[in-house]
Amino acid sequence: MPKAGKKTQAAWSDVKESWRMLVDIEKEGLKLTEVEADKNYDLMKDKVRQAQTLVRKRNSALRRYLLHKKRGD
Repeated sequence: MPKAGKKTQAAWSDVKESWRMLVDIEKEGLKLTEVEADKNYDLMKDKVRQAQTLVRKRNSALRRYLLHKKRGD
């Protein structure tokens, strides 16, 4: 199997980075649910927005990765 090109490697790097960030946000969200969630509603809502943005970023990077891998870029 040929080695992945630069574009493919860059897209995969973006996938991994956004996935790690999502995991961190999810962990923070779990910590917030263990505490008094009513007091932290705004903070939890902000974490959900961050996660949604990162999911879109991860999905975009994954599509780029698959496209570049298919092309051999």
